[in-house]
Order: sequence, then C-alpha cells, then structure tokens
Amino acid sequence: MIDRTIEPKINEAAKPVIILPEAISLDNGLPVHILNAGTQEVTRLDFIFEAGLWHESKPLQSALSNAMMQEGSERYSGAQIAEIMDFRGSYIQFVVDHHFGTISLISLNKHLPHLLPVIEDLIKHSSFEQHEFETLINRRKQRFLLENKKVKVLCQKKFSEVLFGNQHPYSQKVKKEDFQAISRDDLYDFYTTFYRSGNCRILATGNTDAQLAHLLNQHFGDNDWQGEKMVLPSFSIQSSDKKVHQVKKKDAIQSAIRVGCLMVKKDHPDFHGLQVLNTILGGYFSSRLMANIREEKGYTYGIGSSILSLSEAGYLVIATETDQTYVNDTISEIFAELNRLRDEPVSEQELKRVRQYLLGEFIRDFDGPFAQAHSFRSVADFGLDHRFHEQYYQTLMNITPEKLQTLAQQYFIESEFYTVVAGA
Repeated sequence: MIDRTIEPKINEAAKPVIILPEAISLDNGLPVHILNAGTQEVTRLDFIFEAGLWHESKPLQSALSNAMMQEGSERYSGAQIAEIMDFRGSYIQFVVDHHFGTISLISLNKHLPHLLPVIEDLIKHSSFEQHEFETLINRRKQRFLLENKKVKVLCQKKFSEVLFGNQHPYSQKVKKEDFQAISRDDLYDFYTTFYRSGNCRILATGNTDAQLAHLLNQHFGDNDWQGEKMVLPSFSIQSSDKKVHQVKKKDAIQSAIRVGCLMVKKDHPDFHGLQVLNTILGGYFSSRLMANIREEKGYTYGIGSSILSLSEAGYLVIATETDQTYVNDTISEIFAELNRLRDEPVSEQELKRVRQYLLGEFIRDFDGPFAQAHSFRSVADFGLDHRFHEQYYQTLMNITPEKLQTLAQQYFIESEFYTVVAGA
C-alpha cells in the first residue's frame, strides 16, 4: 500500500534533448534541413520563402499573394486541391509574417508521392484568377472592417506606428482604402518575384526516410523556377517623439492599453536574462502584473507582457483591457511594477518559482518532432543555431536576483516607454 502521509519525491526536470537537423542541398542549390524525429509515419514540410511584409511595395501584397496560391494552379482548382488534401487526410497551411511567406504540408509519408506533384504545381504555377482575387479581397476586407472595430486592434496598430514609424514594415499601417488600391497584377508580380527556389529553403520534419530527399529533388530541384535570392531592403526606425497617445473609439465598452519600448533582439547577450525578467513582470499567470492589477486591484480580467524579437528589431509590450474608470490607475500600477523591479531585487523564492515554470516551458518546446522543428525555426530564421538554446538554459539555471535587478535598471527606464490607450 502507498503511504499517502509521505510527500512524493520531487525530481529536478532534465534538460531536453535537442535534435539537430541534417543539412542537404537539392540539385539547384535549394537548401533543405531534414529533422528526423518521432515514431509516427508523418512528415511536415515547410517551404519557407523570404516573402514577408518587409518585401512588399504596397500594403497587403505579401499576405494576399500567399493566400492566392491556395486558390488554384494550372492543373488544380482551389476546390480540387482541398478535395485532394481531404481525401489523403493531409493538411496544408499558408502563413505570412514580417519576413517570411510559408507553405506547410502535413501528411502521412505514404501519401507524399501523390501530394508533392500538387504542391509543386501550386508553388510553381499558381494561376491567380481574377474572380478568385475579387472573392479574396472582399472576404479579407470584411474581416479587416470587423477587426478594426475592436479597441485592442486599434491600440496595437497605433502602438506599432508609435514605436517604429508609419512607413516602417513593422508598423501595422493597412487602411480600408488599400483593399481598393491593390490589384491582381500586384499580387502576381510579387509571387513571380519572391516565390522562387533562389529565395526558398525547406524544412522537413518527422519519421522520414531516404525517399524524401529524392522526392524533394524530383519536384523542386530543377532550374525551372530558379529566380534570384532577393536583397533585404533597409528601413530606419522613426519612433514618435510623443510618449503618450490616445485613440478615440466612440461607444467603446472598455479601453485597451499598450505600454512598451524598443528592446534588444535575440542575438543580444542580454536577451535570455530579459526573458526571465519579463516572465516575472507579466509573462505568466502568477506574474507581478497579474497579482497586482488583476488579483489585488481587480482592474482587469487579464494583463501580460512579452518581449518580441523580430529580425531587425525587438520590443517589450504590456497589454491589457480595462474599464475607462481604471485606465489611469492601471497605467500607474504598470509603471509601479516596472520601478519595483528596478529598485528591489527579486526574492530567491520567486526566482525559483519562475525558473521552474520556464524550465517546464523549455522542455515543452522540444516535446515531439514538430515542436523541435518550431524551435529550430525560431533560431534559424534569425541566423542563429542550437547554441542559442544552450545559452538560454545556462542563463535560466544560473541567473541571480542581482543580475535581474541590473537588467531592470538598464532596460526598464520609464522615460523610454510609450503608452497608447484606445477607447471612448
């Protein structure tokens, strides 16, 4: 019988095993990373193109070009592609961020010989039919108009503009008029320029075999879609001189708040320590912002902070929504918590709790082949490698309250923060 009066032994969590992918090249020089992991006969293929918002000459160009590719190709209509994927029990996804346009396929290994010809035609010969373009524009415009009725969307858009400047690609500057200004030809020109092998890399993840490299080379290793690797354009950050901004939204029930500042990127030596510091501030449910502003004061249902690293910049943002009555008090308490981290060292007990939480999240980041692939991309997209994860682990296990206070004093400078409020 188990003696339930004895507390179970608590074991320290072990550092996760990080699987390194094998790097190969197709006949045309296209780089491929194969991350062989897992026991299920499933493979995920990510076709990663440098075709994000950073590269577009007109608003909406990158996102809509990527979306149009799933609407049909020379050989397959959008409906046929959907039917083929459904019949094979497979999944295809199209995603665009600031720097990359990605097409992802998840499939049983046995179906790849049947699906890769479809993906090849879709990537190399997307049709961009005018009627499909008009349908997509109308659908996206309606979604845009609905989203822009939300104070949190208006607040984040203004915050990005304040932080980076209205002309910077990291600023969310899409307007209703942009849907009328974009044309089918704009999208097709973007597609023919950026969705080329010279601008692509492939990440293959799963319980793969030797046949996969052969299949990829067969369908994507020729020079029929070569193109050239595009040079990354440069943009300068033009932050606002004004630190406090208001966005009026008539009849808003709540107000959205964003407080933040520019921050270091992933390649900076302080990045890992700042991640620990941010977790204490507002990065998990038991954070100081949650304990103060939600639990003690009752100003909001939820509040959190994040340090986001983009390829060309990083920033800290604290986000919440609250009743108009509590806006000023909420902002005051946010800065009070920032200043407390500057003025007082974190207790060993609180640091231990946060360390255990982050160690659990770190282990989960490598739990399974697809998680391993996501973690690989999270550094490879920044030109970093697996040493980034090792450095994070060492920082997490060894950082001290004194180091955290030093980081807070260096980076949590109140005069550097911007505050944006959107509401009535």
